[in-house]
Order: sequence, then structure tokens, then C-alpha cells
Amino acid sequence: MGQFGMSCLAMAVLWAVGLRFLWRSRRPLWRCLVVSYGVLFVLFAVTTGAQVYYLAGLYVCLLAAGAVGLDGWLHSRPDRARGLMVATAVSTAVFAVIVLPVLPSSDVGWTYGVSTNSGESLGWPQLVGTVRQVWTGLPAGQRANAVIFTADYGEAGALNELGRGTGLPTAVSSHNTDWWWGPGNPHATTVVAVAPGPGRMPGYEDDLRRNFLRVRVAATLLNPDGVHNVEWGGHVYVCTGQRRPWGEMWRDLRNYA
Repeated sequence: MGQFGMSCLAMAVLWAVGLRFLWRSRRPLWRCLVVSYGVLFVLFAVTTGAQVYYLAGLYVCLLAAGAVGLDGWLHSRPDRARGLMVATAVSTAVFAVIVLPVLPSSDVGWTYGVSTNSGESLGWPQLVGTVRQVWTGLPAGQRANAVIFTADYGEAGALNELGRGTGLPTAVSSHNTDWWWGPGNPHATTVVAVAPGPGRMPGYEDDLRRNFLRVRVAATLLNPDGVHNVEWGGHVYVCTGQRRPWGEMWRDLRNYA
């Protein structure tokens, strides 16, 4: 279903036609593209779950092959063009409200189950404001040896972009390749941890408590439109009394999910 969500219905038909065209070509190199698609589809479905866009690069060749096959289909029956144009217009109108930011934020809740991108950034201004409130609530001496750590790279991006110029330090994250940017201050003694909702990362608070003696919930993350996205129901924690140095702890926090 996620593959259909990346494009309108007409485009989905086009890459399906492309698969058929490449396989029926009987050319080994072209057939390899079909096999590659099938193998990677299964591999990504098993290993990445919701990361449907990992297959996006292969659609270049599938759409190109589908266009060639479609051209032959239209050439044999010119009257088919009208039906194709109507189907394309209808599917584009339907999918536009799901995959493009055309709806007001208060109306995207129903689209979130189809395409999470529609509500992924909802509540980010409030996220930044909440984290800033927790950060400035720390004594100045404690802030001097503190770091903001997010469980999700999207949260780090929101804080670093929307929080620029607000007095917040650069947030760090161990999620995916953000881990390679390092722990920020490796000698930090206080970690302000930002975590998404429990459905996204169950057991996250338990992981914090295994690394810190004191873990306090300082705030809860919500959004004004009530959309249950990644951050909904998450928390901002203030963690102190680490069981080992932050820089050393960082080596084991890498998370590819």
C-alpha cells in the first residue's frame, strides 16, 4: 500500500506496466531490473517496515519502461487517450490531498494513516517551544554541561532549524546516520532527552533509566490539532547521574530503525 502512496494511481499503473514491459522484453539486463525490484521489495518490507521510499530510486527505470509500453498501447487505439487523461486527473486530485501539503493542518488527521508525511511535522513549533521551556528551566550552571538528545532524527532537525536563534544548543541524535555527527558535548552531565510517543519507541524510558540514575519527565509532547503523529504522547526527560560518561555511552546508542 505504501508503494501506491508515493504516487497517484495513474503513475502506479505506469510502473506496473513498466515491470511487465521489462520482463516480456526477454532481455537479460532488462529482466534483471524486474528481479532487483522484487528482491528489494521483499528485503525492505522485512527489514525497514514503514520506510517505503527506499525503493523510490528504482521507479526511474520502471516509469521509463512503462512510458514506452503505454505509448505502444495508445498508438494502437488513439481513443484510449481520453480515458487515460480522465483517470490521471481524478487520481491526481485524490492523491494530492494525501501526499501534498494542500490541506490545513487541522484537516490532515485522516490522511496520516495513508501517508505519514502529511502529519510528520505537525506540532514542531510546539515541540521547539516545549524543549526550550525545559532547557531554560535548568539552572545556568547545569545548562553549561548539558546536551539535548533526540530519539528521532526528525526531532533533531526540527529543533536545529526551527530553534535556531532561540538560545537552544545544537540537538544531537543517535538515530540512523545522525549518530555519526557525534554526542555534542562528550563531557555532558545532564541530558535533555526528547522521545516520540510510546507507540513509536516502546521501552525508551526504561533504556534511559538503565543509563541514568535519575530520569524525570519534564514535559509531554502534543500538537494543537490533535493528530496522533510520531511525537504525540512523547516526553521530554531531564536525565542526570549517568552510570558512565556521555561520550562513552554514545557508542552504544546508535539506532537504525
